[in-house]
Amino acid sequence: MQKTRVRRVGALLVGLALVAAACGDEDEKKSDGGEGALCEGESDGVLHIGTVLPQTGNLAFLGPPEFAGVELAVADINAAGGVLGKDVVLTQGDSGDTSTDIANQTVDAGLAAGVDAFVGAASSGVSFTFIDKLVENCKIHFSPANTSPDFTTYADGGLYFRTAPSDVLQGRVLADLMIAEGVTNAVFMAMQDPYGEGLLKYSSEPFADQGGEVVDSFTYDPTLATFDAEVDRVVTADPEALVLIGFAESAQILTGLFESGFTPDVKKIYLVDGNIGDALTEGFAPGSFLGIKGTLPAAETTQDFKDALMAVDPELIDFSYAPESYDAVVITALAAAIAGSDDPGMIAAEINGVTRDGEKCTSFADCMALIEAGTDIDYDGPSGPQTFGPEGEPTEASFQILSYDANNSVSGDIAPEYRFAKI
Repeated sequence: MQKTRVRRVGALLVGLALVAAACGDEDEKKSDGGEGALCEGESDGVLHIGTVLPQTGNLAFLGPPEFAGVELAVADINAAGGVLGKDVVLTQGDSGDTSTDIANQTVDAGLAAGVDAFVGAASSGVSFTFIDKLVENCKIHFSPANTSPDFTTYADGGLYFRTAPSDVLQGRVLADLMIAEGVTNAVFMAMQDPYGEGLLKYSSEPFADQGGEVVDSFTYDPTLATFDAEVDRVVTADPEALVLIGFAESAQILTGLFESGFTPDVKKIYLVDGNIGDALTEGFAPGSFLGIKGTLPAAETTQDFKDALMAVDPELIDFSYAPESYDAVVITALAAAIAGSDDPGMIAAEINGVTRDGEKCTSFADCMALIEAGTDIDYDGPSGPQTFGPEGEPTEASFQILSYDANNSVSGDIAPEYRFAKI
């Protein structure tokens, strides 16, 4: 993994109203707790967490902080006495990407081993390849990084959760940024998968709603050997700005654009959470990314939390989605403690309630003390006040606005008024 120094430029805060307006009402709502099991799952008295996270594939750069976040959470839980009087068991596994079937192989192995809750995948497209299997088997599916809006209304049996906000929110932030910077027309291009298609829709539409002209909007196959046709399409359209929504293949697309004279010194280029970072710039001349900006859903990571992650993995050079991974595990464990069972159907019924409407607590140990005293809890962990809605996802979020400097590094500081807060 290449170094990704994400020092914040700023953040914009947005609320659940955007999700509701874009996605409509969901027929199937998840429980807020105390309503019984959502399905009939298995129980052996031991909470077993399994991961389906990217060791390989086009999001492998996100793997190390996510794996570390999960491992740290399990260590903290077990140090505080575990769940149901026993240590939580952890089985880590690879998700690969949508070009492989690695995720399903990992899930099958986890099912055979008795995993109760699967943490992953990072890619929305990969999660869609096994979500139905987990629903059929009454297992919890909890992603720290899925952002596709399609999950909000998916028929998941109340078993799917995420600590990352929907791209309905990120798309609005990106559109607002473009309008604020005076962009009047743009081309939007995205990789062809649920993540790319969702973010394409929810960035281009609010841009148009605010008076921007969408010169062209299209998807591309990220597995293509070359992107010459896509590059020609952008260059021929000659927009003021380009929004590029993709993963690692974005480097190849940008190479073609730069060679064609579509460079950030003459055009505005915007990236998103799937591709922005220092890893994208390897092999490019210094200064070639100067001025390129992008959006990233992110929690403010404290130095203490970073130090704890580094103790787990001393080679970590990026912390993206580590807080969200940590909190996915802790929320699940607290829900299991409240349910008094490792039955996934009973745990799922308690997850939303763990994040809202009770007494604030910020660690597993402190929350457990409240639970044992009979107090309703509201867990706020390293990823912030998640406050899940009935869809099992955050109802508030913060987003960093990142930009590249002359060294092709993402840099900047977060402004105090833009720290994670509730609207």
